[in-house]
Amino acid sequence: MILNKELLEQFKKSESKLVAVTKYLEKEDTLEVIEKLEDEYLDILEWIWENRIEVLKEKELDREKVHFIWNIQSKQIKDIIKYSSVVHSLDDIKHLRKFEDICSKQWNWIQIFLQINLDSNKPGWIEEKDIPKFLDIVWEMENVSLIWFSWIWKSECSKEEKEAEFDLLISLRNKYLQNGFVSAGTSRDYEIALEKWVDIIRVGSKLYK
Repeated sequence: MILNKELLEQFKKSESKLVAVTKYLEKEDTLEVIEKLEDEYLDILEWIWENRIEVLKEKELDREKVHFIWNIQSKQIKDIIKYSSVVHSLDDIKHLRKFEDICSKQWNWIQIFLQINLDSNKPGWIEEKDIPKFLDIVWEMENVSLIWFSWIWKSECSKEEKEAEFDLLISLRNKYLQNGFVSAGTSRDYEIALEKWVDIIRVGSKLYK
């Protein structure tokens, strides 16, 4: 597995952290990527992105190195907690309470990003008006901690639209939790995310050669 050193050097020159997308890699390739990143780029690494529980079971990865980024199903929450330590895509209060309940019973913990809706024309995820309600609930929890805001990208949009998305997400973070982190960006727009000082950027296809 050959890593894109030019891309990695771009991260080293920034203050952004990298989540390496390994969800489509075989176990051996995933372990090789982790080893290479640990050896040479640990200072920019925020670990890896997986999204399929059945694959996580097969890969047997260190839980603390795995970020789960995908739609959450209630029946999978127990396994999400078992195989990952960070969730980027929480947008349901019932799921939030279930994470806390399971973690408390297992003497375990999880970190979460709230998945925010930046498109008023599109239903789903968390709208700004509901953010305080989620925050009030999280602050009372002992086993779930909030890292901050996440955004899953639009498939097609202009550079200006993407810049506006990142600006809005960052402004919401600054408004509600100044010490929190923003998780956004992909292989398609990581350079814009770097320019905008997005805290955590998820990169897959562009990371490998």
